[in-house]
Amino acid sequence: MFYWIRYIIFWAIWWKFADKKRWRELFSVAIFAALLGTLTDHLFHDYYKLWSYVGQPPVIKEILNDIGIYVVVTYLFIQWLPQERGFLEKFLYFFFWTLVSIFIEWFHLAVGKIEHHQWWNLWYSYLADWLLLWIFYKIHQVFRYERLSE
Repeated sequence: MFYWIRYIIFWAIWWKFADKKRWRELFSVAIFAALLGTLTDHLFHDYYKLWSYVGQPPVIKEILNDIGIYVVVTYLFIQWLPQERGFLEKFLYFFFWTLVSIFIEWFHLAVGKIEHHQWWNLWYSYLADWLLLWIFYKIHQVFRYERLSE
């Protein structure tokens, strides 16, 4: 039930704050994020066993993560990306979103819905969040997806 409630909350946040006119542009990066989330979850959850989800059957949790958290967070991250700002503004923007991401994971750890294994911990997740957000930023920037909203 936890994963379903979380899914509904994230999509309610999307419904409230998303710029729906830009959906072609923003969903392109968000869907890539969901695909990457699926691949990394499979690789690091099933193969290397660095983390695992607790609760619902694995396929339900992964689908709800992929089309809930990964899509919504990436969509909103790209939507509000400061375009014509300097390094400091972009750094602070990334810092804010990495804090949002790590808070989500910390909350899941705190309520026992995710477990870290072997050497993985929140610090590695935090560094991975920086890398992932930078990848999403660069994909959006390089492929110029904003043209899809014109």
